[in-house]
Amino acid sequence: MQWDYWRLLTVLSLAGFVGLVVGHMMAFLFVAALIYIFWMQSKWNQLQAWLDKPKKNSSPQAEGVIDDVCRQIEQMRAQNSSRKKKLTGYLKRFQSATAALPDAVVVMGEFGQVSWANTSAMTLLGINWPHDNGVRVNNLVRDPAFQKLLELENNAEDVIIAASPMNDRIQLEFKVVRYASKDRLLIARDITQTQKLQRMRRDFVANVSHELRTPLTVLRGYLETLTTESDQELWQQALPIMQQQSQRMHLMIKDLLALSQLETGEKPLQHRPTDICKLLHSVVEDAKRLEHFHQHQISLHCLSEKWLMADADELRSAISNLVFNAVKYTPAETLIDVRWHIEGIFAVIEVKDTGEGIAQHHLDRLTERFYRVDSGRARETGGTGLGLAIVKHVLQRHKAELVIQSAIGEGSSFKCCFPVKSVMDKIDI
Repeated sequence: MQWDYWRLLTVLSLAGFVGLVVGHMMAFLFVAALIYIFWMQSKWNQLQAWLDKPKKNSSPQAEGVIDDVCRQIEQMRAQNSSRKKKLTGYLKRFQSATAALPDAVVVMGEFGQVSWANTSAMTLLGINWPHDNGVRVNNLVRDPAFQKLLELENNAEDVIIAASPMNDRIQLEFKVVRYASKDRLLIARDITQTQKLQRMRRDFVANVSHELRTPLTVLRGYLETLTTESDQELWQQALPIMQQQSQRMHLMIKDLLALSQLETGEKPLQHRPTDICKLLHSVVEDAKRLEHFHQHQISLHCLSEKWLMADADELRSAISNLVFNAVKYTPAETLIDVRWHIEGIFAVIEVKDTGEGIAQHHLDRLTERFYRVDSGRARETGGTGLGLAIVKHVLQRHKAELVIQSAIGEGSSFKCCFPVKSVMDKIDI
């Protein structure tokens, strides 16, 4: 401010002195004041132009009030720029985090139009941002239950379950949350796996109850009969059946406990060098002593001398299930081939038979607990319906997978495929 006073005083003093010398002081003072006013006006105009387009125009260079104003504006712009960068950074991080969510998130306006959507919204709902910007969500997701959810005024606690418009096998849980004044947030969560687990739990309880009901009914019936009868012949007839049914329950509980330990990881893996050929030979010999072994022809081919880093006890349990199943569920004199070989990037233990085979629609469910292709036949052989589930979990713990191939009349093949990095050279003990 002082600069402006001194500058004006200097201009008027010089103009007054020159006017005094030439005898026209008032005229010179008037002209000098007019020039100063026009000069100041040009600086204010330059300031206005700089404020309107700071990148295109330069700031006015003038000591005094204008310079102070320019400096304060520069400071405010720097602060705003810094604040804007921080807010932009926060927004980008929020959008990145939201985009990475497995749940579909859609920001909707007052009338349900799309204002923003994350990546999962495209996968689960088919809403593509920014292509669908401004499009109403109910035009993109046409499920009737979802339409009713959007119409609710206060729907913070309302949730519906509907199929994904992109894949009817995927079940979604929809929820709409109001925020701000009239905006809404749509959240769609994939609950397919959760529903599957709940269904498996219900099926598990039902199957266990069903499997235990038969032997318990048999035991109870005989016990009630034997408490009132003393016939020796009845005793001789009942005791083997009771023993068979109690053995069946024992095996089922044993398999359930083993499966529970595998699923929960309660028992840690004991990785150690395992001679696969020796293990397979032992399993084959055990299979030949089964009561269901009726002139089956079991051949063992060890096409590799490599060993495997594995838990020998768990691996023996898994392979025994496969070989014993081949004996139990195939006709007499069936050819059963057990192989150990390297196949590309996998080390493979294969159990192959020439039995009746399994229909294609059963293959995907064979490793489910208590799933049986032929329930009556499985019970006759004393099967618990848990063998292949145990095999699957043992292999998963070893980073391996079970590949099943079968067709009616062509036999079945069960391959345990281990990553080749688990293979090691033979060790002399």
